[in-house]
Parts: sequence; structure tokens; C-alpha cells
Amino acid sequence: MKYICKQCTQEYTPTPQRIRCDCGGALWIDAKPRFSKADIIAHDFTMWRYAKAYPIDKAEINIAFNETITPLATAKIGQVDILVKMDSLMPTGSFKDRGAAMVINHLYAQGIRNISEDSSGNGGSAYAGYAAKGGLICNIFVPAGTSLGKTVQTRMYGARCFEVAGTREDVAQAAMNSSVTHDSHYVGHNWHPLFIEGVKSIAYEIWEQCGYRAPDNFIVPAGNGSLLAGAYLGFIELLRGGAIDKLPRLFGVQMTGIQPFVQQFNNEKITIDATDTLAEGIKIQRSSRMSEIIEFVRESKGGFITVSEPEIKAALHMMGKQGFFIEPTSAVAFAGIKRLLEMQQILAGQVTVGIITGNGLKATQTLQALMADGVDGE
Repeated sequence: MKYICKQCTQEYTPTPQRIRCDCGGALWIDAKPRFSKADIIAHDFTMWRYAKAYPIDKAEINIAFNETITPLATAKIGQVDILVKMDSLMPTGSFKDRGAAMVINHLYAQGIRNISEDSSGNGGSAYAGYAAKGGLICNIFVPAGTSLGKTVQTRMYGARCFEVAGTREDVAQAAMNSSVTHDSHYVGHNWHPLFIEGVKSIAYEIWEQCGYRAPDNFIVPAGNGSLLAGAYLGFIELLRGGAIDKLPRLFGVQMTGIQPFVQQFNNEKITIDATDTLAEGIKIQRSSRMSEIIEFVRESKGGFITVSEPEIKAALHMMGKQGFFIEPTSAVAFAGIKRLLEMQQILAGQVTVGIITGNGLKATQTLQALMADGVDGE
């Protein structure tokens, strides 16, 4: 296994200390695996059934919750049928368990026992949960005011949770400084190259659940973009292996106040208009992998769009009335599907998958306040 920077092509031998390129670019795994139905480990019903596509050996997997395949349920946006990937049912309640599982197992095999991470909430609780399972010391840095459900969860796992005033970027810097302040190794999910290698498992699961076919459309909230990157890697590996004949169209959805992907995709100047949003999980002003992810989305013939705060609230209500208790950030995806249907960028009759990125229990206080404002439709 080697790390490579897609921006300057520099290669590195992986070490626990190496998490980004000297040029400042993000690192990726320098491999082009292919995957097909024959590569599935048939007796394994967890994310590790796709181990042949991963950069670490299955024998290195010592820290696991037997992460079962998450449900792919049906729902409706208006009168249009869609599919809902329920990653809210991962062990710590979000899709970020996929990446944390890969990173923690790799580092544990390297002898690392003290880690630090910056997060808007879900990444921190994912790392904290897996660190607890493996007996690692864990330091999580989050923005001041992060949802209580996420910080309490993180602390319940035994992690030290530090709330940092300032921007999301200030939080990241505090975590990066942890090698000095807390004698730990920075494992930030926005930077660590193995994180996306775990996230790509979602593509394999959806492929199987869709009858070994790629969906037509894959729609997610976009903060740093790890879900888009992971999905692309998984589906492109299936395409290389001849398991599918097309990439799904990838769509990232952002809110109107913070939309760097949308603006960069449309060759516009990046401007941040407002940071006060229900979707705390995607309050990232610039992705560490922006240029690469935009290239992936273009290759898939997808795109980026924005939704407003009222649309996010309406999507929470719409999904809740169908039995899905989701955190506000997840609602961005379903507000986006509604908007894409209205724009006729996706169509009824196509196989469209939206991702529930996090459990509503992580944001109970916020959701309670919204219901008091009438979002419950009463």
C-alpha cells in the first residue's frame, strides 16, 4: 500500500504520522482495485465481506462491532418512489463508522493507542466508539455548541471531548496540534486516506441490495464530501470489475449559506453568506478533497445543488411522517432529491438512493424545538 497525492503525484510510504501531502493536498490510496460478485466473502454479512477491495488485510481487523449491512428501505418524495440507505443504524449511529472502522484497525495494527480527531459530531462519536472498543485513548475536538446528543455520546465512550470556539477550521487546527498538546496521533476523517476506503463499502452494499446493479442516482449531504468520494471509489471499482455497466449519477447537496462545492462546480467565487444552519454536519467552508471530488461528480454526470433552511425543515417532517427519525443534516439529502425532481435533473422511475447519514437521536433537542415551531404538522 502507498499513499499518493492527486494534486502533485507525490507518493509516500504510509506511516501513522503521514496524513497529508507536503504540498498541502489530500492523500489517497495508490491502488486501482476491481471488484465483482466473485470477490464477496459469502459467509460474512458485515462490511468486511468486501475485504478484497480494501487496502488492509482482513487478518488485521481486530476491532469490530460486526457492522452488519444497513437496510435499504423504500420511501416517497411526493408521489415518487425512492430508496433510503439507513446508515443511521451503524454501530454509533452514522455512516462515519465505515471510515472509522478502517482507520482504527489500521492504526491499531501499527501500534497506535492514542488518537485525536476533529468533528462536527458524528465523526467524533464514530472514532470514540471504535477507540473504546479497541481500548485506545481518544481526544475529540468539536465546535462549541455541537448537539448535546453527539457530545454526550462521545463522552460516554470514555473519550475526552473538547469544545472549541471559532470556525470549523479552528476546530481542525486544535486537533492537528494534539500531537503536542495531547501526545496523540491526528486521524481526522477529512484527511486520513484510509477513511474513504472504509466509506466506499456503502457502494458495495447498495449494489448488492439493488440486485447487483448500480442505482441511477446517489444523493447525499456534502460537507467535506467523504460520502461522494467513497461512493465513487466503490462504484468505479465495480465498473472496473465488470459488475456494473455504468456509474450512478452522484449529487451533493449543500445549504444556501455555505455552498463551496456548488460554487466551485459552477466556476464561481466561493463566498460564505451564513453559517447558522440546522445542518451542522456540513458546515465546512472548504473541502480538503474539493478538486478531486468535483472531478468524480463530473465523471458521473451528476452535480451539486443547494437547499434552504425551510426546505430542510420540510424534509425532516416529510421523512418523519414515513417513519424515518433522522438528524437535520440527513434531511438535506431528501430536500435535495425533492429539488432535483422539480428541476427534472432526476426523474420518476429511476432508481434513486438517498442516504440517512445520522440518527435523529443525536439531535433530539433541535428536533424538539422544531416541533414546537410546528414542523410536526400539527
